[in-house]
Amino acid sequence: MNDFNRPIFPRDGQVSTCRFGYFTYRLRSRLRSIALFIALLPAVVALQACKSPQERAAVLAQQADVYAAAGNLVAARQAISQAIALREDQPAYHQLLGAIALKSNDTMGAYRAFSRALEFDATNRMALAYVANIGVQIGQLSDAEEAADKLLTLEPNAVPAMQVKGMIALSKEKYDDAMAMADKIIAIAPSDEAAAIIKARSLAKTGKAEDALKLIDAAMLVSQKSPALITNKLNIYRYLKQPEGMAPLLGDVVRLSKGNPVYRLDQVNLLYKIGQTEQARAAAMELLKAGSRDPSDYRTLQRIWWQYDKTPISEASARGVSAWSEPLAVVQTVRYLFQIGDLKMADAVLRNAPANAQPLIASLKARLFAASGRQAEARQQIDALLEKDDHDVDALLLRTQILMKANQIDAAIEAAQLAQVNDPLDPETYVVLADIYRSSKADWRARQVFEDGLKNLPQNFYLLEKYTQYLHQLGDKGRAVSVTRAFARAVPSATKAWEVMGAQCQWAGDQACLQNAYQGFAAAKTSYMVDDTPGTPPNRGLFGRI
Repeated sequence: MNDFNRPIFPRDGQVSTCRFGYFTYRLRSRLRSIALFIALLPAVVALQACKSPQERAAVLAQQADVYAAAGNLVAARQAISQAIALREDQPAYHQLLGAIALKSNDTMGAYRAFSRALEFDATNRMALAYVANIGVQIGQLSDAEEAADKLLTLEPNAVPAMQVKGMIALSKEKYDDAMAMADKIIAIAPSDEAAAIIKARSLAKTGKAEDALKLIDAAMLVSQKSPALITNKLNIYRYLKQPEGMAPLLGDVVRLSKGNPVYRLDQVNLLYKIGQTEQARAAAMELLKAGSRDPSDYRTLQRIWWQYDKTPISEASARGVSAWSEPLAVVQTVRYLFQIGDLKMADAVLRNAPANAQPLIASLKARLFAASGRQAEARQQIDALLEKDDHDVDALLLRTQILMKANQIDAAIEAAQLAQVNDPLDPETYVVLADIYRSSKADWRARQVFEDGLKNLPQNFYLLEKYTQYLHQLGDKGRAVSVTRAFARAVPSATKAWEVMGAQCQWAGDQACLQNAYQGFAAAKTSYMVDDTPGTPPNRGLFGRI
């Protein structure tokens, strides 16, 4: 089979871990004996000084290939970058850099690398396929379509190029064109999953959802555990606002993805929304146990909690914290518990934290001491912690509190500002700083801090609640309405956000505003998704929502 007619989806029941879920080819290993080459690397490196730039570049490219195959992507990227610095005109080197970027989930880096390869070889079919496929995902539709057209000129039956053309037609709402392209692919490759998905999506968008589901089910007879097909069936039910069909499919997707946080968060949100609170809590604990190194995942989880469950941690689940693998999960959870004022559960989580989290939670423990009235002990610990690391955000927040009690306003402002600079996505830094300005009667500065906070964290309920309370104290009805309206638009699937907006509209006596809030609330009740951060480009790939 021609390389460009091969299926493009992950096999063996694996969901792509890339958020965009873009098409991908199997990356080829060019060397036959990795172990032997690694053993010879020192000698090879020693001989490089005697070689020409072309020869040194070739050796570096080989090293990069070996490192990539062995999973050392940092070393692989360094080696191929050095090779490109010596011989920039080699398209194969840019292609290898693109392959390494793909393995690193660096979508933009991969796109740039494959595009660069085309500058030196406009007929490079692999590079054309990648530029076309990735281009769709990142919104470079004209470049993607141009690459697909060139690939079809070189290879008229290039299935990946046709898939891209079909996806572009979908994104432009040209559903007849998309279905026609899907049928053309099916004529070449009857079991092609992408073709089935493109056609099913087109059917769903043209009011033929039942036909779309039947088409997906038929395709799944060939590949029952296909992550792409399962995800698209899930998204058709989401599009139809039928959560009863979504729940079991989300369970399948979570299992196939090995607990990918994106899908786990989708599952937690859905379970809460359909009233299965205990199951949602259990799913959230599984997410926290496995952990994520992306802080945004914890922010999303906390946003879900804020909507549905302000006391998501029980004594029993707190005991399970000892099995959490990522220290960041402990830190972010305790910060959330501080925000909602649940010091008892914060203490329980800290007491059960695993050993690898201990270095990061010392300042959180000190904050808990202070909140429990053990001020002298807290002050002593915080001084020691800041001597070791004067950028510790939680230590700086506690120092701010201590300085405020001592009426050292300027020093408190300096400490709070430093905390904010070190973590501009921690909502508490804005609240603390605004409180200092409020105590100094500098209301315009306090408002500015809150506005900056919501600009950086447009979906944070804690920050919204604190700012709205402050606006009530000021009697500023107009700004309370506009702030909560903007917030609701940033999380349109969150019924709570529309409720908050409605309360401000009622306070302001604005009936038109209240009607808009009610309409938003009604729509949010049947929107079963986790809202993306404002500005996030839509996922136009085959794993994206319809």
